[in-house]
Amino acid sequence: MITIPAKDGYQLMGQLYIPSSKVTNNKVLIINSATAVSRKLYHHYATFMAEHGYHVITYDYRGIAASRPKKLRGFKATFLDWGDKDFAGVINYVKKEFPNQKILTLGHSIGGTIIGMTEKNTEISGVITVGAQTAYYKDWPKKQRAKIYFLWHIILPWITNVVGYFPGKKLGMLEDVPKGVIHQWHNRRKHTDIKKQLENNGVKLFYNTYQSKLLTLGIEDDPIGTEQAIKRIHNLFKSNQKEIEIIRLEEILTDKIGHFGFFRRKFKETLWVKTVKWFDNL
Repeated sequence: MITIPAKDGYQLMGQLYIPSSKVTNNKVLIINSATAVSRKLYHHYATFMAEHGYHVITYDYRGIAASRPKKLRGFKATFLDWGDKDFAGVINYVKKEFPNQKILTLGHSIGGTIIGMTEKNTEISGVITVGAQTAYYKDWPKKQRAKIYFLWHIILPWITNVVGYFPGKKLGMLEDVPKGVIHQWHNRRKHTDIKKQLENNGVKLFYNTYQSKLLTLGIEDDPIGTEQAIKRIHNLFKSNQKEIEIIRLEEILTDKIGHFGFFRRKFKETLWVKTVKWFDNL
């Protein structure tokens, strides 16, 4: 376990994976988690990347898992804080601890979205996003749209208002989540353009400042990070070194991946190897 100060001094809990002394490539990979997900979800993937010569850092955003306060009711946090303060703080930490190494990032879901929310993204030499999207409900498959909308935009906000935060752990739905994150995500439902929505509220974004390589990955059976959904984030980045790819189930001989399955060990020799090869070429 390591402690990483966010840009505003908030203490984040993280994990550092150190590569074998025989295999080092002078690169540090930061893994940005999905919403309501503990960094532990990425443990096996992080270990795999360390075995391939990478220093790897996983961490919990403020208000999530090991980085949450004892009392979450009344705790102030939004996904903008996760990008502008938390992710920025992790980048600063890496620059200090590994000054001569390239910084790389893998962002899962919101973890890819927040990369454009910090001016520190200019320090990154390569990004892979997996299922990064903006929670605009019309991007979801028509067959599942009503169900997801009911959960995300009716049930979650209602429970959050009653409890003061979303009690995900008690409900068996991943981690507890601060009220501000749920409300900010809920407010996304009527807006196709997250950039315009946030900038109209006085928020400065930095998708245009990231100029290094970007690989946007979508999963064929991901009901949240659909092809239409991931293109909304992909198109915000103005780098001319970007590519987008939809992973088809038949390509890796499986019948299911979904929004979280990418990080299951069964995909070690397929999806994980794909990311290693891409990062190795940077």
